[in-house]
Amino acid sequence: MLIELDTHFHSVASTHAYSTVKEIAHSALENGIKGFAMTDHAPAMPDSPHIWHFRNLKVIPDYIEGMRVIKGVEANITDLEGHIDMTDFDLEFVDWDIASFHSVVVDNKSCEDFSDAYINVAKNNPYVDVIGHPGSLGFGFQKEKVLKVFKEYDKLVEINESTILHKRDGIERNLEILKICKKYEIPVVVNSDGHY
Repeated sequence: MLIELDTHFHSVASTHAYSTVKEIAHSALENGIKGFAMTDHAPAMPDSPHIWHFRNLKVIPDYIEGMRVIKGVEANITDLEGHIDMTDFDLEFVDWDIASFHSVVVDNKSCEDFSDAYINVAKNNPYVDVIGHPGSLGFGFQKEKVLKVFKEYDKLVEINESTILHKRDGIERNLEILKICKKYEIPVVVNSDGHY
């Protein structure tokens, strides 16, 4: 088993996902995974839970059916300046913060280069642990320049199954990112971005 912990998973709290936290834990158990990070979408996404969802994550046990449950969020990068839709106060309630671009939050047709936004996310958001699915189509960036900044600011680079399996040219984009990460020894996290 290469993946011991799935660090990006959505529950029914994100309304385009289909499993409860208990169902996710049970599936992890059945598949030999030791745990998962519950990373529902932050408020700028149309299907996101209310901010109270994140402030109340403490009520979820740290282990369900023996599976480690990491309480997290997939925050949205909301503009080309690299702002995210969670305050520092709100992020104190989560243990794991992924910051990602989504086309329903930022118009990816208005810009071809999202490099500055990614760099600003890395530099200005100390609570962000992971840059989510940078291999997504439509959010192009100067990969070598930006990935080196991720390393400088201790941000993990995410490669996820969803981007590879369900996005056009996903394999090629993610392979290019992985080659640069290998060249500069930039830490990578691999996960599912699961919705069921």
